[in-house]
Amino acid sequence: MKSLLLRTLFCLAIVGALLAWRLTPHGGLVRVQQTSMGTVWNIEVVDHGRPEEARRAISQAYTELERIEAMMSEWRPESPISQVDAAAGKHPVEVPPELRAMLERSIRYSYKTRGTFDVTWRGMGNIWHFDDSFVVPTPAEVAAARRNIDYRAIQIKGNSIYLPEGKNIGLGGIAKGYGVNRAVEVLVKAGFPDCLVDGGGDVRVSGTHDGQPWRLGIQDPRAERGKLLGVVRLSNHALVTSGDYERFRMVNGVRYHHIIDPRTGWPANASTSVSVLSDDAEQGVVLAKAIFILGAEEGLRLARAEGVEALLIDPQGRQHSTEGFSRVFETR
Repeated sequence: MKSLLLRTLFCLAIVGALLAWRLTPHGGLVRVQQTSMGTVWNIEVVDHGRPEEARRAISQAYTELERIEAMMSEWRPESPISQVDAAAGKHPVEVPPELRAMLERSIRYSYKTRGTFDVTWRGMGNIWHFDDSFVVPTPAEVAAARRNIDYRAIQIKGNSIYLPEGKNIGLGGIAKGYGVNRAVEVLVKAGFPDCLVDGGGDVRVSGTHDGQPWRLGIQDPRAERGKLLGVVRLSNHALVTSGDYERFRMVNGVRYHHIIDPRTGWPANASTSVSVLSDDAEQGVVLAKAIFILGAEEGLRLARAEGVEALLIDPQGRQHSTEGFSRVFETR
């Protein structure tokens, strides 16, 4: 939770698995925090002297997020994606065209990232959980669960989706980024082009605040919460970070965290933090995790190929970045 002091000095935005501190004043902003899609969201709008209209626009954005969650959450038994999972190995399921299009994009992302992004990750079941009952699974358990992951097994014909037995789709690694995009689009269409949407860490900004770019800080992955590596100034972009320091457990000196490499079934260890700047929050969410798993050389090659900017912190604390990221990143 934000302390009174931090609420005065900073605005907290969780970017992927990172803490990003937004360094702009509160004047002229309408801010509404709400839980949606299983996480806490913050939506901020520069009201331009129309605070009540701004609140209505924010309410419309949250309504859009609820619509997306009802369609794409695997935690809702009645959702179309849950119906696809429940029918695995039995029969195809007709889904809305919007969901079919997301699954098609997911498959394309999987090919582009060489399987480091894979929406069938949920087929591993619950062998990795980072609560008080955490236990390191055995290699045999991981290997057995890993056999259920394969994005190539998703069969799409028209709007009909079929999964083989044992396969399961989880859209947590992409749907939130899509929701961020849609929320921004709703706000802009409602007449509020200067806004920030933070979906539990996946952040996209539009326009400016008081004529200046929005400012987001990037957490140092091996320092106390709130200590920054630096600040990014941006307009009309998304900033997403994946890091190994939010959901993890230490066992015998080994850090086990929630960013699992679908190709191995084990937590990735080539990075400690990756931040991605993109025009598109959905793309940023997918690529941040993929680059984290691939590591500096292959990951930055992927970033350049996909036209995004990236900053990677390796296990030795060294920074690696694309040229474009370096130009907008101010070290602290």
